[in-house]
Amino acid sequence: MKAKSKPKPVKSKTKPSDKRRLTGVAAAATMLPLALSMLPAGLDRVNRGGGAGLTTPKAVAHSGVAFVPGCKLPFDNIKTVGLDIDAQCTIDGNGGDDTAKTLENEAKNNFCVKDSPVTIGFADFTGLQKTADDNSLKKGLKTSRDSLNEIFAGSSGSKIGEGTMVQFVSFLLDAHFSNVGKGKGENVNCKLPEQLDNDIHIELTMDRNDDDPCNGVTAEMSPHFRPDEWNKLVDFENFDHPVRITGTLFFDDSHAPCHDGVRPNPKRASVWEIHPIYRFDVCKTKTNDLKACDVKNNSVWVPLDQWVSNNQDEPNQ
Repeated sequence: MKAKSKPKPVKSKTKPSDKRRLTGVAAAATMLPLALSMLPAGLDRVNRGGGAGLTTPKAVAHSGVAFVPGCKLPFDNIKTVGLDIDAQCTIDGNGGDDTAKTLENEAKNNFCVKDSPVTIGFADFTGLQKTADDNSLKKGLKTSRDSLNEIFAGSSGSKIGEGTMVQFVSFLLDAHFSNVGKGKGENVNCKLPEQLDNDIHIELTMDRNDDDPCNGVTAEMSPHFRPDEWNKLVDFENFDHPVRITGTLFFDDSHAPCHDGVRPNPKRASVWEIHPIYRFDVCKTKTNDLKACDVKNNSVWVPLDQWVSNNQDEPNQ
């Protein structure tokens, strides 16, 4: 395994650099009234068709923070504080008066599902895609996303859909900061342009020797409070350990999957993705066989932050 050559790598740090932190108390104070005015719409999801698992407790914003998840973050013990994205961008992103976009952004920012994860495989992603296509679910999301809830009988026997907490084992094909640059930022991230303001787009494959993303699926690491160690994932290539990703299912209705020789961007077999990621683990074993890393055996998995901190090819056995 070796590190990628990146033109603008994210430097190692315990906290964000001064460049990425707030520019001053005055800037934070300026953003707070706007954040407070937007909180009720962002948090009142159960009555707005936000999807399964989106009901969250009310939360009170603290000074200088616009993004309020409404619950304790699943990675709270390793979260990064002081990021610009959290001071400037609420849970609704730039949704504004666009109900469909606001609901989509809230689904992408849903850190509050407490269910035990359902194990899924590649066939579940493609099964979800077929179900959504066969029922034209993409057309009915302007005022509610409820139609995406529990739409498919997964391989584990449970009904799954948007908002379902899942766990998925695969190989890492690629990880990179997405939508970076002036004018390229995502609506959910308030169009902010920098690396730490945007998702880490993760391409996943079931065959380590298959480098075609059209044969794989994706997961997204939200920038909100993202642990600094998670940012290092973009620096690795030829990642030769399986990974286990835990998070909620999301239907990316803004894009289309690869089909009939058409290879849209981003390329993947299904627009169903794990978004946001709650936990990212690395298998202790180098292997080309995913079965060697049992999804339910926690003893064979190392959290990504510990993997990075070990600063060695093999994690501690």
